[in-house]
Amino acid sequence: MNKNIKYKILWIVFMMIPLLFLFSCSTKKNSFTRRAFHNLTCHYNGYWNGDQAYKDGLQALDDKVVEDYTKILPLYNYGDKNDVQVLNQNMDRAIEKASIMIQRHSMKFGNVEYVKWIDDCYLLIGKAYFYKREYISAKRSFKFVIAEYPENNIKYESMLWLARTYNQLEEYEKAEPVLTSFAKIMTEENIPLSARKMYPLVFANHYIAQEKYDKAKKYLSLSVNINTKKQLVTRLKFIQAQVFQKEENLSRASELYSQVIKRNPPYEMAFQAKINMAKSFDAESGNSEHIVKILNKMLRDSKNKEYRDQIYYALAEVALKNSNDTLAINYLRLSVALSTDNDYQKSVSSLKVADMYFNIPDYENSQAYYDTAMQSLPKEFPNYEQEKEKAETLSLMVDNLSTIQMQDSLQYLAAMNEDKRLKIIDKIIEVYIEEEAQKLENARIQQQNEQFNKASNNIVPGGAASGKWYFYNPQTLSFGYTEFVRKWGKRKLEDLWMLKNKKSTSFGIQSKELIASDSTRSDSTSIVSNDPKEREFYLQNIPLTPEQIVFSDSLILEAYFMLGKLYKEGLKNNEKAAETFKELISRYPENKYRLKSFYKLYKIFDEENDYEQNELYKNLIITNYPESDYAKVILNPDYYKEINAQKNEAAGLYKKAYQAYINKEYYMVISYADYAIETYKDTALIPKFDYLSALSIGKIEVVDSLIIALRKIVVRYPSSSVKPLAKNILAQISDNDSDKENEKDQREKDIRPSPYKHHNTKDAHFFVLVINTKEVNIPVHALKVRVSDFNKENYRLRELNINSILLDDQYQIITVGNFKNDQMALTYLNHISSSEYVYANMSPDAYDSFVISTANYPIFYREKDVEVYMEFFKNDYLK
Repeated sequence: MNKNIKYKILWIVFMMIPLLFLFSCSTKKNSFTRRAFHNLTCHYNGYWNGDQAYKDGLQALDDKVVEDYTKILPLYNYGDKNDVQVLNQNMDRAIEKASIMIQRHSMKFGNVEYVKWIDDCYLLIGKAYFYKREYISAKRSFKFVIAEYPENNIKYESMLWLARTYNQLEEYEKAEPVLTSFAKIMTEENIPLSARKMYPLVFANHYIAQEKYDKAKKYLSLSVNINTKKQLVTRLKFIQAQVFQKEENLSRASELYSQVIKRNPPYEMAFQAKINMAKSFDAESGNSEHIVKILNKMLRDSKNKEYRDQIYYALAEVALKNSNDTLAINYLRLSVALSTDNDYQKSVSSLKVADMYFNIPDYENSQAYYDTAMQSLPKEFPNYEQEKEKAETLSLMVDNLSTIQMQDSLQYLAAMNEDKRLKIIDKIIEVYIEEEAQKLENARIQQQNEQFNKASNNIVPGGAASGKWYFYNPQTLSFGYTEFVRKWGKRKLEDLWMLKNKKSTSFGIQSKELIASDSTRSDSTSIVSNDPKEREFYLQNIPLTPEQIVFSDSLILEAYFMLGKLYKEGLKNNEKAAETFKELISRYPENKYRLKSFYKLYKIFDEENDYEQNELYKNLIITNYPESDYAKVILNPDYYKEINAQKNEAAGLYKKAYQAYINKEYYMVISYADYAIETYKDTALIPKFDYLSALSIGKIEVVDSLIIALRKIVVRYPSSSVKPLAKNILAQISDNDSDKENEKDQREKDIRPSPYKHHNTKDAHFFVLVINTKEVNIPVHALKVRVSDFNKENYRLRELNINSILLDDQYQIITVGNFKNDQMALTYLNHISSSEYVYANMSPDAYDSFVISTANYPIFYREKDVEVYMEFFKNDYLK
């Protein structure tokens, strides 16, 4: 009989067994057959229970993940590592149920599986591993299904899941052939509709993950056309709109965003669609009135209170496209002022307005907003380092401007007669008292409003025109906030918040307000008063003596020179740089920066092609400083090349002298050194030549000659690297072991290298919890139970072993293992470290936790030094 016919007969007989059981169960007497049939149907329900656990896990993940609308959305949002924790338990249950189903009910004859749910179980296991981010296990499952069921429709879905896995592993070069192969199969075979619908989604996501948006557009369109689920199609249209917006196809982007809004999407997506539609407004082809009307309506909606920063940013974008920079700046300032929880939006708005102020240029306002932006700007933000550098430059610029204004004000006060000076101070005190009284009144009004709102449960809506109270008006709130940051910077709320240095405070005449500043006193005079309502508080920093005036002038001089350099080199503003250097020379004709300022001006006017001014400063340098390097390089453009050539010659000679010393040719060393000192007087190698010469003298003459030569080096080269070497030898000669520098060098030499080896990432690892038994009141066996409970809840499918052992009289350790590689161990460490249950009632100082390779574990147990291993762990794993 043909084997296939035999197997089919056996299959028919097998399928009749449940019917026979069912018939038997109709008689109440046959309880055995009734129970057997019940057990059989329960086992077949195993797959469906696993599938339900899988769906529950997906729902938990969907409830947890947050969309990042600052980027083009992915088609699938898998969340991050922390989000995945919410579905681990459900996915483990799905894997467990599917595995039991396979083990107990798989019936395979002649390489043919006769239980239809088995292939679904294998696919379910792969999908569960995929969402657990265990991509290697997922990949193995999908490949198995493809190879094991080549004639089954399930292989098509497995191919697409395999491609999704490669995408998550960023192995795009492997994903694309799988997807291309699938596309070819679609033209040749009758593929299920569900797989046909998934194919363009996976391919689109494949290109979006690589930021190849132009290629993704084709598959996004296919996905929209073939899929019918409303929520999915809405998401696809939103992503299409984002792609067109990024490509500056604003009309098409606006059209798609409009379609998204009409499809009644979730609230946040609808909000973002309206915002992006405003940003996509094309001033050349459309009227902004409709967009502005929509945005103003959104501002009035109480549901959008937390989104007002984004709305004002969108209004600023529209204003910029209408070439209304003033209105755009106002909207951006409002966006910054109203951004409380969205740090990203605050950073983006701050950068935008900072750049606008920078281009005016209004450097002080620009610096204030750059400072705000850098406090929360993520490091992966485009051009982060450039923005950071610009912010730091502007901050230094404002500091130097403040120093000049402050010292000028103080010197102006110092030049007055005492009566006039005291009248001005009394006026400042009067203003200060009035401001303090106003603060108290504002606080009282605020408290009354809060009590009223609480009683009536009616919070006053925000908006530019709503409410009479200051803090409910975004425009005045923005202005106040920006002015405060511009003037004071970021300040902690505390007594005398306006003072950077509570021990020394000064004030400006023009602003009539306190200005934070270092004291202008060059001596250590004690503080007379810290009370801003007393005259002494202001008088103590006014430079009244000649010495204090000189010190104040030195602060102004340094600030001017630094300010000129910042304008020239940091901000690339030659006009402001030239103005600053000229002011410096005008105010202080004979100063230490006179030559450098001349040269800076010479270079500025050379770049600006101002021949007359360039010649003026060239002649001033050559006439007044003929022997300076600046004069030499002006007269001889190759001057520095020649200097460098000399340096190279000196370096070559030093190598010869050093080799001669190694070869014990001490007279040759002294000869080389004498020649170098005579020929290359200005090179940085001269101290080293002198040091080699001294050592050689010590080899061929008496010790006293060596001591004299080394003492000359110490005195002659106080800043050179050879000074500590010379002092070290002198200390050894005099048998003086207390020399501090020598002790420091010796301590560094005595540091024992780490006994641990750099770990292999593929080695098996343990998780280790070291417990200080003197600090922890919980018994170790109780902690083991907690760890075991944690593992059962989150890692039930892993065969993790828990052990405890005594490290020494004070410490015990609990180990969990084995983990296949370092990443699995580190993931476990991060997960368990966040468990409040495991570490309940334990002080962080009472334990240490880390991972360790199986190769290093015996060394750790032998050494028993937790601090040494923790240092190794931080350097070898965490960096």
